[in-house]
Amino acid sequence: MSQHRFWLLPATLLACFVAAPARALDRFEIQVYDDDVGAPGQFGLEVHANYTVVGHRSGDYPGAVPAHQAGRLTFEPAIGVTDWLEFGAYLQFLAQPDVGARWAGAKVRAKFVVPERMHLPVHLGINVEVGRVPAEIEQNGWANEFRPIVAWTNGVWTAALNPIIGYALTGPERFKPEFEPCGKVSWNTQHGFAVGVEYYAGLGLMSEGFAPLGQQEHLAFAVFDLAAPKGAEEDKKAWELNAAIGHGLTSGTAQEWVVKTIVGKPF
Repeated sequence: MSQHRFWLLPATLLACFVAAPARALDRFEIQVYDDDVGAPGQFGLEVHANYTVVGHRSGDYPGAVPAHQAGRLTFEPAIGVTDWLEFGAYLQFLAQPDVGARWAGAKVRAKFVVPERMHLPVHLGINVEVGRVPAEIEQNGWANEFRPIVAWTNGVWTAALNPIIGYALTGPERFKPEFEPCGKVSWNTQHGFAVGVEYYAGLGLMSEGFAPLGQQEHLAFAVFDLAAPKGAEEDKKAWELNAAIGHGLTSGTAQEWVVKTIVGKPF
């Protein structure tokens, strides 16, 4: 092998490593799911908005939009089908000083839950989604997600866990699952609102034993929610409000400081 060809091999390997697709935590829909579904035939709409006040100034891969000072807006219409099934969609938009406003992809979802009439001690369900986003938002394009739901409440304290498994459907990383768990604990003040914490993590490819800690994403939020007092009759048409400020906990977390809000209304 000539000296020229000898150096071609490591250079090619390095180029492949640098260009390898990188997935990140979902920066558009920052939410921990519970088992709520709309009543059969009931339409609902949530608007998700967040802004990365301070974040990484370079993209996760060549051509990616940096997280720093990016604003994201997602419209999530949904309709209840039965007391255990709801269909929904995500319509995403992005605005960032260097690139302006742009379309950021769409997803569809189906949410299955164990209905309340089963009277389980915990609430169980799963949300399944598939979608496609532009290459500058997520390099792999088409992707899938399975979001199991485990939740519990006694009317004062509420806890929810979503051990998410997601994977690309196209690109070099297709069908390689990643583990992205998230969870929430909140306390109902009995004065019409609750306060709590939300936690989101992106641990990397399961087949590779997860990424080193410094390359993982860990994001914690202090959260405010509208919440009815314990024992109050549930209003199926009440407004939903979630507002939070979050901070990245590792150097691999692209969003160092981020604010978010979710406003929802069933009709």
